[in-house]
Amino acid sequence: MLTKDQKKKIIAELEDILKNNENIIFTDFTGLTMAELMEFKRDLKKDKVAYKVFKKSLLEHALARSDKRPDLSAHKGSIALAYSSTSLTTSGSDVASLLAKKIYGFAVKSKKLSILAGYLINEMRTTSDVVRIAKLPSREVLLAQVLQLMMSPVTGLARVLDGIGKKEKVV
Repeated sequence: MLTKDQKKKIIAELEDILKNNENIIFTDFTGLTMAELMEFKRDLKKDKVAYKVFKKSLLEHALARSDKRPDLSAHKGSIALAYSSTSLTTSGSDVASLLAKKIYGFAVKSKKLSILAGYLINEMRTTSDVVRIAKLPSREVLLAQVLQLMMSPVTGLARVLDGIGKKEKVV
C-alpha cells in the first residue's frame, strides 16, 4: 500500500511526464510476463524511449490536471506509458513515428500488448491513428518514392529518345 506522500510523488512524476513530452502512447500490458516486459523496456531504452507502469487511479488524477486526456475510463487492465520528447531528434514527427513503430511492432510480435491511445505531435490520437502512424514508411522511403515519381517521366522520355536514335542508326 502506498502512503499519501508516495502517491503525491508519483502523481507529480506523471504530471511532469505529461507536461514535458509531446509523444506519449498509453498501453495495456496485461498478460505480458516479467521477462517479456523487461526485454521490451530494454529494446525501447536503446532508442531513448521510456516505458513506465502506473496505477490507473494515480494516472487518472494526473490526467485530470493535464490537457492530455485520453478516454481510458472503460479500460479495466493495467496501463503503462511509453514516451519520448522531441529533444532526442530534430523533428517531433520522427520521434512520434519511431515511438509508434516500436510500440506497434512489439504489440504485433507479442500479441499481448495493446495500444489504448496516443498523444503524438501534441495531438490526442486514437488506437487506429497510432497504428496508421506506425505503418507509415520512413521519411527516407517516402522521399525515394516521391523522387521516383518525379523522375519517371524524364526516364520515359530518355528511353523514347534513345529508341528513336537507335532506330535511325539501323536504317
